[in-house]
Amino acid sequence: MPVIREKRFLRVKLDMVTRCQLRCIMCHFAHPDFQESKVTMGGELLEKVGSELFPIAHDVVLSSSAEPLLAKDLPRALELCREHGVPNFHFSTNLLAMNRRIMEKVIEVQMPLMTVSIDGATKETFERIRPPAKWESLMDRFDLVREVKQASGSDLPHLSATAVLMRSNIREMPDLIRLMRDKGVTQMNFVHMAVMGGLGIENETLVNDPRLCNATLREMRRVADEVGMQVMLPMEIPEKLAAGRPDGDLLDATRSDDGGGSALRQSDEMVGVEGSLDVAAYLNHKIDEFLLKAKKKDDHRRACYFPWYYIHVNPDGTVFPCGSWFEFTTFGDFKTQSFREIWTGEKFTELRRQIREMELRDVCANCSVANMGRPDVLASFSHRAKVRRGNRPATSG
Repeated sequence: MPVIREKRFLRVKLDMVTRCQLRCIMCHFAHPDFQESKVTMGGELLEKVGSELFPIAHDVVLSSSAEPLLAKDLPRALELCREHGVPNFHFSTNLLAMNRRIMEKVIEVQMPLMTVSIDGATKETFERIRPPAKWESLMDRFDLVREVKQASGSDLPHLSATAVLMRSNIREMPDLIRLMRDKGVTQMNFVHMAVMGGLGIENETLVNDPRLCNATLREMRRVADEVGMQVMLPMEIPEKLAAGRPDGDLLDATRSDDGGGSALRQSDEMVGVEGSLDVAAYLNHKIDEFLLKAKKKDDHRRACYFPWYYIHVNPDGTVFPCGSWFEFTTFGDFKTQSFREIWTGEKFTELRRQIREMELRDVCANCSVANMGRPDVLASFSHRAKVRRGNRPATSG
């Protein structure tokens, strides 16, 4: 089948910097081995990426793992989205670097959505999870956003918020829904935490406390309905998943096989277990979570859709096939290649073959994005060890 289409088919994620001012306890920025880079996507490279990708994109996300408000060219990126008529464009931010100039630009281009990351409903919890952020500064930024929107008479951008669920913050999530509604947020997305080895946060994963998790998820749904908040909640965790471990806690697994199997395959040990899922039910849930236009099916022949509709561009112009690519390989470079060369090249072609035939390389079998949210796979709650450089060739099965 053709891989270059005339209609808008592409979802683009674009990081213009590799920096963040926070060191959240569950984030790779907090890893002891992490080294911050000063690489920034320059104006010329941004213009090329925008001219080639934005005209065929139905969705552009001007952030991935870094903080977009630290990118000096963010205003120009917003203008490019509007100039090329991108239907949906937004960015996720910790909001702490928001100022009036940027907010006015966001409104000028009528960006449809802005997402704020927040993992606590109280000063104590928020500042513990997201150091060195200060609660009062975040609340002030929410007030600034409201003020500028009201002054301009603009309903856009709509505000959303996202939170990572942990043992130490989940009890606050019903109150967080109420607080965010008061701050003008209309939709929220909650995700399970994946354990990144080396951060010492294994005890935070809710797979070790499914009763607390499930009861709170139901209360969150009730509160959301009460205050008129649209929420996307992860699925409940089968209590059986936490049973039978002598220490009672899940530690970091090195491979998906060590953690109970890949979410992209049916988990044999969970077949017939109350609360377990089949692959179709899980992927239908992901269609809602990722706001895909794909139809829900009883049988998904292609477990991962990313290599057919998604591209991730790093600040240096290199390309990943998704935002959770922990293999040390790139799939192209916009500094030296065109989109057509990258998209129809050997690496994307081979990855699509692997996905179709379910010959998954380690980075796919251990995918934290695919696995997060499927509650009957232990690997869903573990980030697992990154695939080391040279551990497996980029084009192997």
